[in-house]
Amino acid sequence: MTLEEAYEKRRQECLSLQRQLKKAEKTIGELSAGTYVDKEKAEHLRTINRLTQEVQHLKNKCGRLKEWYDQRSRYAEIQREETVEVKLQIEELQEENKALREENEQLKKRLEAIYNAPSEKSNELLQAKISALEDEILRLNSIANNDGTNSGLPTSQMPINKNKVIPNSRVKTGKKKGGQPGHKKHSLTPLSSNEIDDTVDHALETCPKCGGDLKYIGEKHKDVIDYKVTVIKTRHIFYEYECLDCGKTVHSPIPLSIKEPVQYGSEIQALSLALINQGFVSINRTAQIIAGLMHDQITLSQGYICKLQKRAAALLKPFVSAVRMAVIRLKLLYWDDTVIFINTARACMRFYGNEKIALYKAHEAKGRAGIDEDSILAALSPDTIVMHDHNTLNYNDDFQFQNIECNEHLARDLQSLIDASGHSWCEKLKKLIQNAEHDRKLLLADGAISFDAEYIKDFNRQLDELLTKADEEYITSSNRYFECEERRLIARLRKYRDNYFMWLSDFSLPTTNNLSERSLRFTKTKQKVSGQFVKLRYAEYFADIRTYIETCYRNGVNSFKALSRLTSGKPYTLSELLGEV
Repeated sequence: MTLEEAYEKRRQECLSLQRQLKKAEKTIGELSAGTYVDKEKAEHLRTINRLTQEVQHLKNKCGRLKEWYDQRSRYAEIQREETVEVKLQIEELQEENKALREENEQLKKRLEAIYNAPSEKSNELLQAKISALEDEILRLNSIANNDGTNSGLPTSQMPINKNKVIPNSRVKTGKKKGGQPGHKKHSLTPLSSNEIDDTVDHALETCPKCGGDLKYIGEKHKDVIDYKVTVIKTRHIFYEYECLDCGKTVHSPIPLSIKEPVQYGSEIQALSLALINQGFVSINRTAQIIAGLMHDQITLSQGYICKLQKRAAALLKPFVSAVRMAVIRLKLLYWDDTVIFINTARACMRFYGNEKIALYKAHEAKGRAGIDEDSILAALSPDTIVMHDHNTLNYNDDFQFQNIECNEHLARDLQSLIDASGHSWCEKLKKLIQNAEHDRKLLLADGAISFDAEYIKDFNRQLDELLTKADEEYITSSNRYFECEERRLIARLRKYRDNYFMWLSDFSLPTTNNLSERSLRFTKTKQKVSGQFVKLRYAEYFADIRTYIETCYRNGVNSFKALSRLTSGKPYTLSELLGEV
């Protein structure tokens, strides 16, 4: 019996019982009229109850059967959809099979042509193809093995199935994670009684175990530190007066920060700017977060938040100008740039500065045009030393400053060549530089300012030997896929060796441009969290605000405090931050 037939049978039984129930109800009516005796009436009532229960039971059964029927119907629909998908896959496979058959025929024809060609010429052709394929395999393997140690590939962009390489110079001790034996536990400082704002009593009236009476013998204190957001609505009253001497109407001075009849205060503005420019929260989520913190008593519009960015950037024009002039006066300047996105197009965020000053500039593209627009490198004096990541435009005749190259980028290029070629010269050069940097750290700890002349002479001797070795290994492995990279690296080392190793004779100079790398890392975080910029001017607003926040932070000022000063109309000045006033 099928599911449909069972369902129909149960439905007919249910209808039959309903008819019997109607007859029984009719009989009850007759009983009420006195036609039957009490014994008969009781018997009919029992019959009615029994029939009612059977009807309910059959209804339940009928419902279950209908549910099963619906499930079977849904399952049949899913099966039909899967069948359609399988048919589409079969069609795709048939098309792919057809394409592969055509490719197979072409390969057969090429193979037949090779067999029919003269044997010597055929062997040369096959050898050339084998060599080309081997080079391609090595090249693809080299690309697949790229990570943070041999390229500029950031850890965040490593494939999911590949181990992430996180640079870490610390040596494993073999100890377990966490606090070591004898380590003193750190906890919050106990609060004094006068610091307590509220008290919650957890008194008992009866014993929770047996319900008996209790006698007080002492108490324990547990303090909780939390915060509570209180929305403050303040009315400022400015009085108007009439001068008895000149007759003019005057009023109390109105601050520039209070110009609208109703407006948001400096703290809520600072919170919005902090979420966007420090937390990198998108504009719509910023509005949601603030509404949640304020229990929906304050709901900022997205348009208002955008205007806050523009207004803050406008207030910071004097500060950004002062930072730019301070950057130009630096004796040692770090700079670098990175890619950002503006309306789906690649753009540029550039950093200039040092440990105390950070200046950010946004441009539609990398290159000389943005450098000239910033008007910083061209204004530097011949005494200024600029650290960068081998930006060749720095060696333009229009610039007068001295260049120093990043050894960290050189180490990654050497490691990439080690992985690709296995040549010994690049591995030995990397080790030579690492040993020199290690020796430099030890001497710096002892107060030295440079290596002695003998050490520098020995370093240069080893460098010359390794470059000679590089030429030899390069010649013996010509026509390989890494040939161009190796040739360029050798030429670069010869041309810019003084720029790479200037720190040997002056320990005040850095060996890497990591400060610039760290200073620009937040752009990638922002890109991942809140995405791109809609227009260039919004990227410029962001750059100006980041200049202010980062410079304040590098001089020990909390970012929210700095933004509160900004939204109050009294931003920190650069002289104030640097302690020049």
